[in-house]
Amino acid sequence: MPLETTLHYHPDLVRHAVVCFWRRSTGRRTLLVSAALALWFAVLVARGDRSWQIGMTGAAVAISLLACATVYGVHYRNAMGKLRDMGGTPEATLRADEHSFTLASAAGLATLPWSSVKEVWQFERVWLLLFSPAQFSTLPVADLSPEMQALIEASVRGTGGKVHRL
Repeated sequence: MPLETTLHYHPDLVRHAVVCFWRRSTGRRTLLVSAALALWFAVLVARGDRSWQIGMTGAAVAISLLACATVYGVHYRNAMGKLRDMGGTPEATLRADEHSFTLASAAGLATLPWSSVKEVWQFERVWLLLFSPAQFSTLPVADLSPEMQALIEASVRGTGGKVHRL
């Protein structure tokens, strides 16, 4: 028997989902590598080094920070655009059974098999359904009943997807 719920969105929730995605996918690792490279860059500058190493290290720091900012910016812009497309009352209906799920809102309708969900990232306020390394849908946890949560977890795992509690 299908389960159905109404999902409620607002800018703060969408921003939080993007931050969660960014931190998990690129943020921490890239920032740590950037910090290490910046430290090495500072050591080279302090030594008075003017070799090709300083140019390469400086470029690597700049590129890694630009990549971090770009990933966040692109996902933020896309997510906020989808929120605007939902209209004045940003709500969606999630209807799910053991084979597929449907998300419907003023922005559109999509029915997908659970096999399209490669991973579920479960954060405290949001669950992210990942379809690819760079594409996800946001589910507000406050709107998911325990039965709906159990159905999502079982269905994703049942088709070979992974569920991560973060």
